[in-house]
Amino acid sequence: MLYTIDNGVLSLTVNSRGGCMTSLKYLAENEERLWQGGPAWKSQDVVIFPVIGHAGEFVAKGQTFRPRSHGVARYAEFTLAEKTDSAVTLALESDENTLKEYPYGFFFSITYTLTGNTVEVRYSVRSKEGKMPFYVGGHPGMKAPGGATVIEFENTENPVRYPVNSDTGIPVQNLKSFKASKEFFAECATLQLGSLSGGKIYSLTQDGYRYTYQSDCPLFAFWTNPEDGDYMCVEPWWGINDYPTAPREITLKPFMNFTDEKGSTFSYRLSIDKV
Repeated sequence: MLYTIDNGVLSLTVNSRGGCMTSLKYLAENEERLWQGGPAWKSQDVVIFPVIGHAGEFVAKGQTFRPRSHGVARYAEFTLAEKTDSAVTLALESDENTLKEYPYGFFFSITYTLTGNTVEVRYSVRSKEGKMPFYVGGHPGMKAPGGATVIEFENTENPVRYPVNSDTGIPVQNLKSFKASKEFFAECATLQLGSLSGGKIYSLTQDGYRYTYQSDCPLFAFWTNPEDGDYMCVEPWWGINDYPTAPREITLKPFMNFTDEKGSTFSYRLSIDKV
């Protein structure tokens, strides 16, 4: 089921299948700004929970599990919990299917709220019983001709870069901007940056749009298919891509989050401007 909200500046459609965004229109120009899928990447957005990336086997509660890419949420059917003119909340509860891949009972919800030219995405994660480990994050693919943008940072950053095959951080000094292109990602696959200041991140497209991201997440990932596709993904992650030498025990993985019956929330904001 598709649900649409519209505040006169942005129009957002979300899909109960996977809980993800499937359309994000900038109404002043009547332009769709969310990638609509294609051979280069069939998705438009992915709700990441409770693992990140093409994760290998992990051990939880003494059993071994092999998850699908980015976890169980993207393959599940959410229910509509609440909808107003400017916000919509989709909910997912663990069941016999999720327990086959992730042996924890949970309540998970996503609230999308439109305010001006900004969509806020808020994830709520709550355990049914006891301490629960998980990753969570977003994966919006925003339209970018040529699959290229200039990434600029509000603050001069001194981040830690994490190669996709290791959690051994590489310090980066005085980072203010970089060109994100097909050639760039052919070399680095996915760029993972941690220890950012929390300032805004701008993604400037060749057709004159600026996407602004802001979150207190511990790591941002940057990615596009290096061969094809007119999109760029700037992804707020509470976690990190799995890698071959990571601990198999899920509770020992780096950047792991834990929650209980009280629950936890995580959020990011994405704004669209024509400049």
